[in-house]
Amino acid sequence: MTLAAIFAAAMMSFTACEETKPDNGGTTTDENLCPDCGKDPCECEPEYVSPITVDGDFSDWDALDASKVAVATCAAEAKDPALKVLKVYADEVYVNLYFEYDETALTNGTAAFDIYLNQDNDLGGADDEHWLSQANVDYLLEDESIIVNGTWESFDPGMFHYTGTTEEWAWSWEEVLGAGSGIASGAGKGNKYELAIMIEMLMGVELADTFSLGCILTDIDATGAWNGVGCIPNTDMTDDNPTGSVNFLVVTTDK
Repeated sequence: MTLAAIFAAAMMSFTACEETKPDNGGTTTDENLCPDCGKDPCECEPEYVSPITVDGDFSDWDALDASKVAVATCAAEAKDPALKVLKVYADEVYVNLYFEYDETALTNGTAAFDIYLNQDNDLGGADDEHWLSQANVDYLLEDESIIVNGTWESFDPGMFHYTGTTEEWAWSWEEVLGAGSGIASGAGKGNKYELAIMIEMLMGVELADTFSLGCILTDIDATGAWNGVGCIPNTDMTDDNPTGSVNFLVVTTDK
């Protein structure tokens, strides 16, 4: 291994090392040792590779272990039924989401997408009409233009911390990061979309091994008015539960 190659390897944050063979008659010298772990053969951790590539090709979701993917499907009598399927897969680097929606629900082909995050899956606390007081929202990731004139955009949301009381809902959000900060990315095709949130960029958020979330798709009409058309997870509307409210989708991190 040349000095240049050793220097390049040392500068990489994640390095998948190959076993280095001595070239001096079988004696291991410093130049044969891995620049990261100092051993021969190298004992470094392998390079991290996400099982999900955010590219609008959703076949890699089918390759995941289904037991490690949290799934919610829209109820037959949901109040806001535009979001049909939500899948979530999380590891120690990314939270990945996949969803499908009803394209006819958008009046102008333009929509916002919200992810409400409960970082430790505790119950109780305030939320809006979709989940009543069951969700205990901690953070909101909101992209005001995930779809523009029928065209998917990359998911690059603003981030907000909920600062209201746990007894009643109020619009009490503190901005943590502005939109365009690069904490997430996304890609879509047809009525399907996938996105990845980089956990280490979620300012102040320490996700528990088990956390929960819910999503809202909002139609933005030609006048700029917002109208929630999709809410997931959900359940059928009843006299006792007229909004079809349920707890958030529970996600367990794959470690």
